Amino acid sequence: MPEVINLKNIQNKYNILPKKKLGQNFIFDKNILNKIIRNILPIKKYNVLEIGPGPGGLTLEILKNKPKKIILIEKDSSFKRIIENILSEFNNVKSELIIEDFLKIDLEKYINTDTKIISNLPYYLSTQILLKILPLNSNIKEVMFTFQKEVADRIISKPNSKNYSRLSVITQSVCNIKKKQNLPAEIFYPIPKISSSILIFSRKKQYTIKNFESLKFLTKMAFNKRRKSIKNSLKDIRNISSFLQELEIKDNLRPEQIPVEKFCKLANLIYESKK
Repeated sequence: MPEVINLKNIQNKYNILPKKKLGQNFIFDKNILNKIIRNILPIKKYNVLEIGPGPGGLTLEILKNKPKKIILIEKDSSFKRIIENILSEFNNVKSELIIEDFLKIDLEKYINTDTKIISNLPYYLSTQILLKILPLNSNIKEVMFTFQKEVADRIISKPNSKNYSRLSVITQSVCNIKKKQNLPAEIFYPIPKISSSILIFSRKKQYTIKNFESLKFLTKMAFNKRRKSIKNSLKDIRNISSFLQELEIKDNLRPEQIPVEKFCKLANLIYESKK
């Protein structure tokens, strides 16, 4: 008998309740789950890696669309039995279930062919998980993540807006990003205090940044003091005035006024100067 993914079933049959400390919020509505998966189709020629499948609502929709292989990475072992039961219904699809913290795994080990990554991310870990996968391996063809709306807005924000941040610069430097769908809080259980947004990431064919870690370091310094001018924020970096001048970045600009491309070029100059 096919596995039923609903609140009553996971509570009664599997004795599972959402864990607040792990940021677990589930979607049970099949129509909504189907619409979410449609954002990243087709998947027939791809491996799909799902982070945090939980009770398997999205997993079931992925399997219905017949990926080459599905890899599931779940931290909470209480979901092991329900996920294994779902996978057993689709024995024509290769599968691998890893009970492990995604932040601790060696991602390269699981990305050795064309792959799409999917997750309804726990809010409190969403930024850490995104940063772990960046810059995208050339085998990662698309990533679909659900974020709380304010985080999604920061990721896609442009310069001279209040949401433009370190996360905007880091992500946009190496990815093309599309906002695909807003999800109201009411579709989740338990109901969170905020709504969510689905973003799709794809690897830029070419990008300016030469060393991604140098960009992360630079943007951390700059946006930690976002009320200060860029020159003051970065005053501890040797030759910063000459670098700003070379790139025609005015000393009195604030970090949120500087485009992604300029941050990348500045990070390159600093990186090259340290060689």
